[in-house]
Amino acid sequence: MPLKLSKDQEKKLGRLLVRGFSKKQLMVLDSVSKDRSRSITATSRKISAEKKIPLSTVKLDLKVLEQLELIRIIEKEGFKKVGVTKLGKMLLGLLSAYYNNTMNILSQLLKVMFSFSTDILQR
Repeated sequence: MPLKLSKDQEKKLGRLLVRGFSKKQLMVLDSVSKDRSRSITATSRKISAEKKIPLSTVKLDLKVLEQLELIRIIEKEGFKKVGVTKLGKMLLGLLSAYYNNTMNILSQLLKVMFSFSTDILQR
């Protein structure tokens, strides 16, 4: 099923693709998507501790992700909270599908390689 995007979404997605992402930014985005109830400070510290990323890097990555409209920081109940936007969720879905497909291809390739090597050993 083809992905239907509005012109605004196409523009944003193009901007994202041209910009690219670091591995740490993607880890931060994924972590934010899984941690919904915490303040931005608690979320930042948790990501830093769990992923072994310096806190200053996490904060910078959160700022970049917010500028790219992949996350939203809102003030609620006296705390700043962070959440993933629709565009951020779409990007995570695309990346998940990409990585799952890549892993399936690698798995099939390994099966073929190992079955080939065991065939040779049996001769």
